[in-house]
Amino acid sequence: MPKNQKEPLKPHELPELPWYKLGVDIFELKGRSFLLTVDYFSKYPEVQQIPDKAASTVIGKLKAIFGRHGKEIISDHVPFASAEVRQFAKNWGINWKYSSPGYPQSNGMAERSIKTIKLTLKKAEQAKMDPHLALLSLRNTPVMGLGYSPAELLMGRVLRSTLPIASVALKPKHPKDVQKKLVQQQQRQAHYYNQHAKPLSVIQPGSVVRVETSQGWKPAVVTEQRPEPRSYNIVTDSGQTYRRNRRHLRTIKDQDLTGVVEEVGGDDTEGTVQKDNVQDQTAVFENTEQGNRTRSGRLVKRPSRFSDFEMH
Repeated sequence: MPKNQKEPLKPHELPELPWYKLGVDIFELKGRSFLLTVDYFSKYPEVQQIPDKAASTVIGKLKAIFGRHGKEIISDHVPFASAEVRQFAKNWGINWKYSSPGYPQSNGMAERSIKTIKLTLKKAEQAKMDPHLALLSLRNTPVMGLGYSPAELLMGRVLRSTLPIASVALKPKHPKDVQKKLVQQQQRQAHYYNQHAKPLSVIQPGSVVRVETSQGWKPAVVTEQRPEPRSYNIVTDSGQTYRRNRRHLRTIKDQDLTGVVEEVGGDDTEGTVQKDNVQDQTAVFENTEQGNRTRSGRLVKRPSRFSDFEMH
């Protein structure tokens, strides 16, 4: 079964000030783990190597940064959705928002920054250059379309590096019309992306769907439409509960309903769904007894696990 179509972009609200909104993520490079924190306004990256991905390790690294900056954070779930991290965010007054699991596009700022950081560190290694100097150079490089570097946008000045620089360039100055340029840049990106995208329909709780997994599309029931954009809680036929983006769900339409999807519930790291939120639904399966064929002419055979169901 093919993937769902692309949906129009839902851009994040752009901040008016530096270090007001941050993206956080963990990435791997040559067997080592790194924690990335990037500012939505200035694109200024902080990169910290971490020995493991334990919540306590991540919290310790973030405290050093949040002690100086930060307010609202966008991140993936693991390990940022743990009870320990949630309590840390509450104690520090951090408004932490989570992207849908398996849908990195909703944390696009961090994902794009990771690609840039990885490329920078790989080139530094090839050139036998100190990685910290490579990151310093990156922070001094003007952001495309803005005309200012991340350092200038964050601190109002160029950072002193190994390159010769006039002292006047080190004096603080305040870049103008930055948010306006950011909005225009965001609108241009959305315009071109949305030319090949259209919105998917809203799925009502209780609907039978198929969810995209690494093993293909599996049957599930939607139990809740979450407050986050295009995000749903689902329960699978094995009783596991997940949070998934609308892009990962396919509705089942115009087919007779046969069988019954039992009310099931379960726990996982992404949250729980209560059993009483799952309404009785009938399972939907395609009729293959009439010899249905694909567009290429291949005969579609009914899976043996559905042999106990009457097909219509």
